Amino acid sequence: MPKPLSCIIVDDEEGAHLVIGHYLEKMTTLCLSGGFYNAIEAMNFLYKHHVDLIFLDINMPGMSGLEMLSSMSKPPLVILTTAYSQYALESYKYQVVDYLVKPIEFPRFMTAVDHAFNRLKPAPQQTAIDQSFIVPAVDHLMLKVEGDFIRVIFDDILYVKSWGNYVQVHTGKHTYLSPITTTEIEHKLDRLRFIRIHKSYIVALSRIQKIAGGQLLLENDFILPIGNTFRRELLERFR
Repeated sequence: MPKPLSCIIVDDEEGAHLVIGHYLEKMTTLCLSGGFYNAIEAMNFLYKHHVDLIFLDINMPGMSGLEMLSSMSKPPLVILTTAYSQYALESYKYQVVDYLVKPIEFPRFMTAVDHAFNRLKPAPQQTAIDQSFIVPAVDHLMLKVEGDFIRVIFDDILYVKSWGNYVQVHTGKHTYLSPITTTEIEHKLDRLRFIRIHKSYIVALSRIQKIAGGQLLLENDFILPIGNTFRRELLERFR
């Protein structure tokens, strides 16, 4: 049986420790290694002990959860916990596993834990390469453009747009046209970083600045439509 993931709770509220601790008691795949009421105590512990997963509150006195994350060069997996939903967009730039809004229900907690285990799964082994498609990698794509292959980092991608049997991959500086369909590239991208918002568009979650009505605003002032069938899943990512 695989060793349980070690985790800690970092939250200034006693109630949060009780609720999350109670949920963790139900699970054999997670092991609570400690509970801390401020970021400094938690970081001192992390410097001395291995931890796989942090349940991290955002609003804490002294140093917030996001400030703690930004100060760490290689943080463990992080599930943010907060009573406020307005930090959801900002949190994705730290590549957190999930974002839980208090009060945390057990089914939603289990979904976040499932996301953590999915993040730890090794990338599937590739037995063959179809030169007409994109070659998957952990943090980048090898994109076929005009017969050549160009390395495009996931973090550089703003959005992907359907273009018939091609897609346009937009970064902050370049637009690449590649012979692959939107559905095919969706399967190649990291589902924790990207989301389909329309039959013709896929966007990077960390680049979303605002969601208003049937549109969203990305960095560099790109405005994209949100399809009715994709709107619910998009909003669920920020709850």
